[in-house]
This record gives sequence, structure tokens and C-alpha cells, in this order.
Amino acid sequence: MDINSMFKQRTDRPARAAPKALREGKKNDQQTIPPQTELLILWTINKSDPKGVYGLDIQRAFRECSGGNESISLGSLYSLLKRMRKKGYVKSCEGDAIGGGAKRQYYFLTETGESVVRYADGFFARLRNWSS
Repeated sequence: MDINSMFKQRTDRPARAAPKALREGKKNDQQTIPPQTELLILWTINKSDPKGVYGLDIQRAFRECSGGNESISLGSLYSLLKRMRKKGYVKSCEGDAIGGGAKRQYYFLTETGESVVRYADGFFARLRNWSS
């Protein structure tokens, strides 16, 4: 058997999606860390004004905190916020319209979202101190 054929991707069956529980942020009823961008959004909301944070402020935080190296489009951001709302990580409330525009949506962490942030903080702290 040739080495290239040993590592060839199998095409005789479709790729399987991750288990539903893992896709929803849990594995065996245990907390897991959400995808990177969701986690960054959760941290941004967690560190923001207790009255809530507006989507444009989250976008600005990504740009400013990365020195301009990271950005997120508003379409992607609002799509992720909607998904995170379905997961129960965030909630939102409608604020006043400013300058005659649409009413702003302000985002807050739910208890579940706060739990995810605490878990991720603890995980990364343990990982920084880990040695093999």
C-alpha cells in the first residue's frame, strides 16, 4: 500500500457534522467553549456598560482592541448575535432611536452567557498554568 493512499480523504461516505450537543455548546451536559468569534463577542459584552452594548460598539471594540488587525462586518455580527440569542447566551432590548434612525438594540449577557465567560476565563487561566 502506498503512503499517499493511506492518507487520502475518504469520498465513499459524506462528512459527518459534529454532534448536536457539541454544536449547541454542550458535550455530555458539560459546558464547552463556543467558537472563537462568539467568545470574543461574549467577552466584549461582558466588559461593556451594564446598561448594554450596541452592535456598532462591539464592532468598534474588535477594531480598536486589535490595533486594526481584526474586524467583523455588521452582517456577520448581527447574525452571530441572533445565533447567540437562540443559544441563550445573550438577550437584547430596544433603546431609543438616535438622530431619526432606527431604534438601537442593546445586548446583555444572560446567566448562561455569564457562565460561559466564567468557564472560558477559568479554562484559559488553567491552560496558561498547565505543564506536561
